[in-house]
Amino acid sequence: MARSLLHRNVGHSRLPSGPSLTRLLREAYAPPDDVRYWGRLEARIMAGVRGHAARGAIGGAIDGWAAAFHAWARAGLAAACLATLAGGFAAWSSRDTEARVAYEAVVDVPTPVVVQSDNRFIDVSEREATGQYVFSH
Repeated sequence: MARSLLHRNVGHSRLPSGPSLTRLLREAYAPPDDVRYWGRLEARIMAGVRGHAARGAIGGAIDGWAAAFHAWARAGLAAACLATLAGGFAAWSSRDTEARVAYEAVVDVPTPVVVQSDNRFIDVSEREATGQYVFSH
């Protein structure tokens, strides 16, 4: 692997730029010098593909695009159940709301009554107003 991209200087580190960065990236991403590397890589990949195909044939083969989604089947089923529950809850809530709105449209719901306050005790203290209220009854 190429040496670190960070150069350690006096108390701080910085990223290289320009030609030094280009050189380091070329070293890091250069193909291997060993010619046999590509043959071994292809053999490893094909062995993995054959092993995966053999495991699928034993446990019931899933071919084509559906093979990619086989691992997600349980999560998809759980998500579908949650979506169904959320939809049912929303339908139930809206049914109650619709029933309440229909009821209020048919039955005349009384509006709150505005109470007018008594202005007679404004110029007296709270204690005097309490006394007048108690003794008036």
